[in-house]
Amino acid sequence: MSPPKALAARLSALHAASFFSHGIYLPFFPLWLLSKGLNPAIIGIVVAIPIIVRILATAPLLSLADRSFGARRLLLVSHLGQVVMFPLLLLAQDTVVIIVLVALVSFAQAAVIPTNDLVTTVAVQRYPGLNYGRLRSAGSISFFLANIAGGYLVVAFGAGVVPIALTLIPILGITATLTAIPPSLTDIPAVAASELPLPKALPAVLWVLIAGAALTQGSHGALNAFGTIYWQSLGFADSTIGYFWAGGVMAEFLVFLCLGNAVGRGAGIGLLLMGSSASAIRFTIMAFQPDMATTFVLQAMHSLSFGASHLGAMAALTALAPLRARGRAQGIYASAAAFVTAGATIASGVIYRESGPAVFAAMAPLGLAGFALTLVAARLRKGQPQSAG
Repeated sequence: MSPPKALAARLSALHAASFFSHGIYLPFFPLWLLSKGLNPAIIGIVVAIPIIVRILATAPLLSLADRSFGARRLLLVSHLGQVVMFPLLLLAQDTVVIIVLVALVSFAQAAVIPTNDLVTTVAVQRYPGLNYGRLRSAGSISFFLANIAGGYLVVAFGAGVVPIALTLIPILGITATLTAIPPSLTDIPAVAASELPLPKALPAVLWVLIAGAALTQGSHGALNAFGTIYWQSLGFADSTIGYFWAGGVMAEFLVFLCLGNAVGRGAGIGLLLMGSSASAIRFTIMAFQPDMATTFVLQAMHSLSFGASHLGAMAALTALAPLRARGRAQGIYASAAAFVTAGATIASGVIYRESGPAVFAAMAPLGLAGFALTLVAARLRKGQPQSAG
């Protein structure tokens, strides 16, 4: 079946709008917290709140997409919640009030990106002419552009502009949701919801793949927390470090373009094996204080350790999740990945303090465990081919 005209562009806009918001929030929201007089210890707690909320809330929220509430309405409510909550932060002066509002904002943000993925994978499965990777790559480009735009905004107007921008950007998300998700894509099953019972459990092979993918994604915890600090300690200039991060994003973008059509055409086991092995190799070598050229290569491997793993996870969820459990499966994966990432990030703080570069080698076993679990899933798939969703 050929996709409706302009559906690809609208789904790309859906990802772009959401990732533009994250591209402002992640690097610059801590600057706003600092401008409000919060000390670094409190800022650390506030920055951790969204991770905790994602662990607890994503799976229950995404399960609403399997029911009459639907993915479209879930996205609209999530974006609207941000439009309401961010202006309240402008009025907040008390630390406790800020913490409470950040928790509410995090709750509104938690379902957005997983629901975008859910809607996109449903569309890809229904219309094979769509390419998930190309649609999702719009989010990577948007995130990259938001980093640049946010820097200029903060320089021009100060940190106070951050919550203002974060109030306005979700309006783009609401617009994209209304235009990108036709009513036919809000009903995930191909038949009326009442004709399919809600499944009680996900297939065992999918649980194994979710665990393997979450472990591989969690292996990036030390890099996200201490990558820049580590590179500075090796004497790399700040401008060079910026290119390291940008190189990883661009490599991720290229893999999405080249391998993104795997989603909807298999269970993603090969991609998950590729990503988990790349994670183990990448972070082991990173612990040995590599030179600039090697570091650029290692950053390019982000295309596999993150990009291929993400594509593999989306392929597995698309192929193996029962029709009326797609939202629940997507939410469980997002929560599991957030849980492992949070644990790895917390552990990396202790390890980096005691052992420095060894923190990256400590992440390699997560990739190896992901590789092993994916091999187990491959055996399960081979023994039970009828388990495909």
